[in-house]
Amino acid sequence: MSTHLELKDLSIRFSLEAGLFAKYGRFVYAVNGVSFELKRGETYGLVGESGCGKTTLARLAVQMYKADEGDVIFHKNDGGSHRLSELKKKELFDYRSRVKYVFQDPARSLNPRMTIYSILTEGYRQSPAWPGEEQGRKEAEEMMQTVGLNAEDLDRRPADFSGGQRQRISIARALIMKPELLICDEVVSALDVSIQSQILNLLLELKEKFNLTMLFIAHDLTVTTYFCDRIGVMYRGKIVEEAPAKLMAEKRLHPYTNLLYNSIPSRMNEALELEAYEPFDSTQPLEGCPFYHRCPRREEKCLKLPELQDIDGERRLACYFPMEQEES
Repeated sequence: MSTHLELKDLSIRFSLEAGLFAKYGRFVYAVNGVSFELKRGETYGLVGESGCGKTTLARLAVQMYKADEGDVIFHKNDGGSHRLSELKKKELFDYRSRVKYVFQDPARSLNPRMTIYSILTEGYRQSPAWPGEEQGRKEAEEMMQTVGLNAEDLDRRPADFSGGQRQRISIARALIMKPELLICDEVVSALDVSIQSQILNLLLELKEKFNLTMLFIAHDLTVTTYFCDRIGVMYRGKIVEEAPAKLMAEKRLHPYTNLLYNSIPSRMNEALELEAYEPFDSTQPLEGCPFYHRCPRREEKCLKLPELQDIDGERRLACYFPMEQEES
């Protein structure tokens, strides 16, 4: 499979202070040198606890934030490529028409004053691909039906719909411009369990129908293993392990990945207690292993940052003392 999206050594920090007269010099280090490739046609899962940098990384990928270091390279279906740091305004709009973002909370991402038709077509109207009012309305009706809603609902407003239906509208808004890549940021975490499975199955159907590449962000390793082709596990702004989903389910090598897996409710009796270790301080630059402060396997060597290395042709790992087969 060819590469569709490359993230190369991305880092970003945010000022901890705010206001005109705030002191400068204290930061939150959100993403700390992350690199990975998203292959064309695959679903790549980015998983980790809240606050580990997953959403920040995704927003760097669509230039909602500008990276302090590193770059994002997008390889188009037609053979061209974009280095995002070099894009002008018009080129950035073209990129964002090819890469669409579905947010976690549809109640906040859908304008309550707008009709569903206006929400679906607002960005589309600014595109050179906009087909005109008559055809645009027809495409909006077809997209509503594609995501399991009624075409007659286009003139209603977001408040008339349930959480699951609003998420379907968010997905329709993303897909109406026929993107190549879809970024799904915790799209099921705010939904009831019964609705989660419906949205996941819908996304699987849409991926096949529209030949999409997907970046799927979640904190639930079970959902990610079911839904994704490959998984990257993130902690404190770093990817600590990456593997095909099937391999990850069978064997986890990084102690943090193993902790995530054992924290699944059905396996909680085997889990390490999250409260057993003090939380890390994200206002300090990352120097050693990001998991050092919580890892039961830590040694002095772990005070030096381990590199994310290819270990078997399919898996990458950043750990000096990986889990053994029988322990995972």
